[in-house]
Amino acid sequence: MCAQSFSNIDLGSQSQIETDRKKRCRKKYKYMKMKIKSLILENAALCDEVAKIQESILIVKDERKFLLHKLLEYENDTESIHSSYRSDTLVNLNGPKSKVKKKQTLEDR
Repeated sequence: MCAQSFSNIDLGSQSQIETDRKKRCRKKYKYMKMKIKSLILENAALCDEVAKIQESILIVKDERKFLLHKLLEYENDTESIHSSYRSDTLVNLNGPKSKVKKKQTLEDR
């Protein structure tokens, strides 16, 4: 009888150990499942943020190109104005390039 009760205790404690192990495994599984869902949501949020930032970068690049183009146009316009101004002032300082005709008097005719 002693041997029989000892084996029943072993089977009972063994099944108890097995159920405890299953409970721990289920608890770990639920925790990991929750953690994975959390990471998936965080990843989706980060992907959305990256997409927004990339869009804003493209907008800024386009604006920069536009402003650079406008600046180059402005510089070309100001250079042409300055060059024409410089040539006008040189003509005025050095005198006219063409010969000035003398006025004819009544005696010269």
